[in-house]
Amino acid sequence: TKPFELVSRQTGGSFGLFNSFNSIGGQKGDLNYYALYQYKRGDGWRPNSGFNVNTFFTALNYDVSDRLKIGVEFTHMNYLAQQPGGLTDDEFYSDPRASYTDQNWFKVNWNVASVKLEYKLSQTAKIEMRNFGLLASREALGINLNKEDPYNEPRLLVADNFRNYGTEIRYLKHYEINGKPSAFVLGTRLYH
Repeated sequence: TKPFELVSRQTGGSFGLFNSFNSIGGQKGDLNYYALYQYKRGDGWRPNSGFNVNTFFTALNYDVSDRLKIGVEFTHMNYLAQQPGGLTDDEFYSDPRASYTDQNWFKVNWNVASVKLEYKLSQTAKIEMRNFGLLASREALGINLNKEDPYNEPRLLVADNFRNYGTEIRYLKHYEINGKPSAFVLGTRLYH
């Protein structure tokens, strides 16, 4: 019911941890909005295990009428994390904080969007439809420690791209059986 609200939380911790969470949101007439941005960074407990993360989310929902609602959402997240390399059991028992490489990195770029429609057929029944899509990538750069002399080998880059989209629609009916609330749901999803 508030037209505007701001939330900001800043947190620090050991091993260089810093977390900043900031959001705005509110209700203005028939429009409800919310957005957040979160930044996290840290050096990690083990050497060569730092990370840097950015996350953004926004949602807008509009009541077109008493029966029809429309909403859109978007999420973006990217991070870069250094990976200190794996340890054998013997290495772990000897020194669990050991790191033998500074050359392993993992990077993600993630974007998800959706549009949703909700239509009330009655006080107890509605139809919901959601269209969604994902555009994302991930990259892993590192050395293969399974080789005989991995530090003299070129680093390996593994890169992947993800593209998918879909639609789901469902019918939802609330009712009671012997005075206990129940729901009937029937739906389908098309996905590529």
